[in-house]
Amino acid sequence: MAVYLALCLFLCLGSVLWARELGFSNGIADEKRTARMQWAFLLLAGGLFVLVATVRYGIGYDYFNYERLYEQLGPMSAAQLVQDPVGKQFIGYSLLTHLLYRAGLDYRSLLLVINLLMTGVVLWFVKRYSPLPWMSLFFYLTLQFFAHSMNLFRQSIAATICLLAYPFLKKRKLLPFALVVLLAAAFHTSALFFLPFYWILNWKCDGRLLGGLAMAAVPVYLFSNQAAQLLTQYLFPNYAGYIGSRYWAGLGYRYAIFPILYFAAAWLTRRWLLAERQENRILINSSFYVMLLYVFSTHHMILERFSIYLFPYAMLLLPKMVVSVPAVQGEDRKKENKHLERQRRESMVLLAVLAVAAGFAYLCFASMQGTNGFHKVYPYVSVWS
Repeated sequence: MAVYLALCLFLCLGSVLWARELGFSNGIADEKRTARMQWAFLLLAGGLFVLVATVRYGIGYDYFNYERLYEQLGPMSAAQLVQDPVGKQFIGYSLLTHLLYRAGLDYRSLLLVINLLMTGVVLWFVKRYSPLPWMSLFFYLTLQFFAHSMNLFRQSIAATICLLAYPFLKKRKLLPFALVVLLAAAFHTSALFFLPFYWILNWKCDGRLLGGLAMAAVPVYLFSNQAAQLLTQYLFPNYAGYIGSRYWAGLGYRYAIFPILYFAAAWLTRRWLLAERQENRILINSSFYVMLLYVFSTHHMILERFSIYLFPYAMLLLPKMVVSVPAVQGEDRKKENKHLERQRRESMVLLAVLAVAAGFAYLCFASMQGTNGFHKVYPYVSVWS
């Protein structure tokens, strides 16, 4: 755990560089210098993520499976990959590995290239859309998105590609959104699950609507076996083999606690979030469906994997909750306004501390599940261990 704890500490230290977003001074008068230091911090953090993910050894359930797959698919030509029953299932990943193999890269170098690409997208995502990028990266680590990338390799690539669709989701540009999702599906077909959320996440945040959806989900939850058979028959045939397997067993109810609290926090702060930007409905709505997926995973753990296309929005939503505390309005009664502004700063700090504490608690919870924690990445093992 020492590696993950050190990353947590480093990311929290970065909060000083974004102190102004919480109404405090960071001790640096020059805004341009602050911006440069913020970029330097993010690049250093990204470099640490890449290093940790690249020099790991044997952690993640699929570590050796992907090593064998690289040696199997790499020597094939593009024409052979299109014909190969394994290679054509995820042709995007197959072609990428083929190119890297032809370039003379070994498996470790493959990990380096893909980790650089994935981390680059994550850094762009949090720098462009998060008010507190240090906190977003903290949640990237503690909410297990980083752990996911060291285990379910292809699906993490697909989920990372789907982050590129966020600006098109906000601006309601269907064609580029669909093209990004289809590109992601070339790496992992489960990305197609994200396609209808172009419409779903843009629905109005209406308690009656969400309540109705929750009620409609009850019979589906109770008769999930029958529902799964329909879905795997028509939409996700690649997952048909999971029915009846150990992945079809349910997770414990404890796994649903954090997603439920996550949605509750989003719903309680929805007026603040929507007052700041109406497009925040996308993030609020996503938290509802993350909660539903985790509740359903208490019946069938395989369903938790689909949350990877929605849960990463927590990297934006949680920091936005912190900074969305309403600002003081008006110029009258300046002394009272100063007092209220101080209360606002204190409220934001309290929310930030609570959010970080919740994220850290989730990391501890994840590390203690099973023999090696979530995704078999606890404790960390490197090539030098």
